[in-house]
Amino acid sequence: SRRRYTTFSNNDIHHPRVSSSVIQSSQPVTTIGIKNNPNRRCLSELSRGTDLLADSLAFGDKRKIILEGYATSGFDVRGMVDFSSSSSSNNNNTNRNNKLEENSPVDKSGEVHVNSSIIAFPHSCFLWRPTCAKEVTLESLAIIGLYQPSLEYLFIGCDAALPPRELNKIKRDMKERGVVVDQMDVMNAMGTFNVLNGEDRRVAVALVLSA
Repeated sequence: SRRRYTTFSNNDIHHPRVSSSVIQSSQPVTTIGIKNNPNRRCLSELSRGTDLLADSLAFGDKRKIILEGYATSGFDVRGMVDFSSSSSSNNNNTNRNNKLEENSPVDKSGEVHVNSSIIAFPHSCFLWRPTCAKEVTLESLAIIGLYQPSLEYLFIGCDAALPPRELNKIKRDMKERGVVVDQMDVMNAMGTFNVLNGEDRRVAVALVLSA
């Protein structure tokens, strides 16, 4: 037997076959899941040029590390400096901060230009000794095993290929810790870290600044 399908158009909204209770109980699409969560943003509010990653990186109780840029002189890192302080301490230090502002390596947004290789975690960033691919060893990544909670991903950003034997050694050791390791160029490693950090994943990135 053939199946019969009934279709409805906008003009059929008051058709007797359509239950009025169903129509009255339906909600506009833009309010579903947002009425009880005012922090969520409707898709209709997004426009051309909207930075979708900014909200994710700004979400949470702790400030997140954001890798803003990369040059031959170092990395631009946002979130290394915490400017949250009491109003009284701000008032007491206003004059001193104004005098040091011009010579400070930190801008008002908290962005720091780091003239070194770095290892970045979701909420912290550290200087790192290696200056070339050959210096990236399992021993140089010892801090990864100390980080708590344990990581899911480690990205090694280096524009030169790591020695295959040492890279395989790093991958085997990290696999036993439950950490997935991947090497990529510096810019892709920075971008991947930012995206996963915005998703609150347990991720770290080791970036090599070539001498």
